Amino acid sequence: MGKPYINNAVIGNGSMLGCITETGELIRLYWPEIDYSQHIEKMLTGFFSVNDHTGTIWFSEGGQEITQRYIERTNILETSAVLQKLHLSVTQTDFCLPDSPVMVRRYHIKNTGEDNFHLGIGLASHVISNHFDMGCSMFDFYLDALVHYRHNCCWAITSDAEVKEFQIGNNPFGAVWERKLVGIDSMGMSPDGALLWDMGVLQPGGEIGLTLHMTFSKTLNDLKKIAADVKQKDYNQLYDITKRYWQDFLNAFNNMCTGNDKADRIYERSLLLFKLMSDKKSGGILASPEIDEGFTQCGRYAYCWCRDAAFITRAFDEAGLYSETERFYEWALNVQDIEGFWHQRYYMSGGAAPSWGIQIDETGTILYGILNHFKYVNDIDFLKRMWPAVEKAANFLTVFIDDETGLPCPSFDLWEERMGEHTYSTAAVIAGFRAAAEIGCRLGVSSDKTDKWLKAAENMKKALEKELVDKTTGLLLRSVRTKLNPWGAEPSSNTVRISVNSKGYSRDVSLTDNRMDISLIGPSVPFGVFEYDHPVIEKTVMKIENELYCKNAGGIYRYEGDSYAGGNPWIVSTLWLALYYLEAGNLNKASEYFKWAVKCGTHIDLLPEQADKNDGKACWVVPLTWSHAMYVLVFKGLMKKAGKNIFNNL
Repeated sequence: MGKPYINNAVIGNGSMLGCITETGELIRLYWPEIDYSQHIEKMLTGFFSVNDHTGTIWFSEGGQEITQRYIERTNILETSAVLQKLHLSVTQTDFCLPDSPVMVRRYHIKNTGEDNFHLGIGLASHVISNHFDMGCSMFDFYLDALVHYRHNCCWAITSDAEVKEFQIGNNPFGAVWERKLVGIDSMGMSPDGALLWDMGVLQPGGEIGLTLHMTFSKTLNDLKKIAADVKQKDYNQLYDITKRYWQDFLNAFNNMCTGNDKADRIYERSLLLFKLMSDKKSGGILASPEIDEGFTQCGRYAYCWCRDAAFITRAFDEAGLYSETERFYEWALNVQDIEGFWHQRYYMSGGAAPSWGIQIDETGTILYGILNHFKYVNDIDFLKRMWPAVEKAANFLTVFIDDETGLPCPSFDLWEERMGEHTYSTAAVIAGFRAAAEIGCRLGVSSDKTDKWLKAAENMKKALEKELVDKTTGLLLRSVRTKLNPWGAEPSSNTVRISVNSKGYSRDVSLTDNRMDISLIGPSVPFGVFEYDHPVIEKTVMKIENELYCKNAGGIYRYEGDSYAGGNPWIVSTLWLALYYLEAGNLNKASEYFKWAVKCGTHIDLLPEQADKNDGKACWVVPLTWSHAMYVLVFKGLMKKAGKNIFNNL
């Protein structure tokens, strides 16, 4: 059936994640991990008059007037629609119970017309299935529910009103449209089914509600127990439990109210999102809910990148989410490759996800992040638990060095587009060596080990200055010995042929890549290889700002000539520059870029990956955890260095 690329809103509880469009359609629902399995192919709810033939109006596909919001300080989503043809107003409320595998969907319906209205509601659901994992459906009379099931998973759609009719297979969406379900067969090898409720007669101004529970389990017997228990609970009780959970979660943090309503709301939304993007079972951090299951437009997003962790876990710690940071590094400890490095990206379960090759900044980032977290919590036991991973990673990095340049061997850059020896990756590895050495010192490890890593860091810094600084311009180079054209010959004659592995294979690569890239700030922020006022850094930042600023819409592009998803300024890039200016003490510049990011927030205060280069509106991926992390870091930095007053002019 196909999926839209934009998840307008998300709900969840750390083991369940639901993705909802701006019209209220549930388009993705993950359990028992927030990246797998995805269970929804299509689900629609329709409203109709039992007594006449005006037709069924689908709540999310009728072209009606719709508004959407999160209930204040929660992850409870409310979508309201006016069904003008039926003279009904309908509010749909969606949330996941904090500690149960249950998504709750509540419909509150009001008759806005002048006549009595005999209300019927129908729901049709089609589950994801494939040739090897057949999705099946049944009507369960014990639960009075539609049940979908497949290998190692089953889930029920129960309600707090008695089901009048049901249907398994045989075009249930069409049957709901026709308002007549044929429930002769209660079980079938079909991925879809439907339910219909007769809600009775609503007088003018009359109101009524219908609550649906989507309950998951590994086995049918356990499902029946959980679903039956949930059915017995009053909707208001479930709502209050969930609302109180999220508000208590936020109340545990210091009040960061600046007086700027939009900025404060995005900050709170960031904290709430962090909980949804941190897998409750594993500790992995999701980059974003999936948008492109078929790899049609990108390499997919529902993975954990250690690259992001340097920024995301620091944002967790800045916000006080210390336990989430620690859970992530425990996860990293468990998924580390036996050779000592970390792969490009992972599933939440810890399995290696589809990748293009080693991305060495990931490994340096983890070491840097472990030490950074320790500096927030001062927990020596944490370092002790991390030490085996730290030692293996640092030892791996000592052999992953190009003998000719002294830089890390060719690997993919942080944008996963070019194989080469990159400035950002080099800075991450230097920071990793330094972090490993400091961790070892704090644990009393022999100086033979730590001195070796410090020496490696110093030598690599010298190599960076020699190989990655353009002697003519005084600017940092993005990369050297880099493959600019992965599908064929390099675009210039300034090339060299290098060995790419121990089996004797080789390839031609460009000697230098001097394009401006926001990641060239990396040696200063976050990795601290150079101070913010180092001449090369200052000159490079000035060039970045001149070359990458989007004149139409504001914001900063990732790099010169970026064409991904149309080529737009990124929230990450813009706030990265703001972080640099915070370090440099230029608070006006930092606040200027922060203000731009605030404007890019959606109407429900989520931050996208990109903003349209023409009008500045949120586009492509919504929400992106990395964007929210950068937002938190700049938000907190401005508060610390300038106080609330700086937010008055945003």
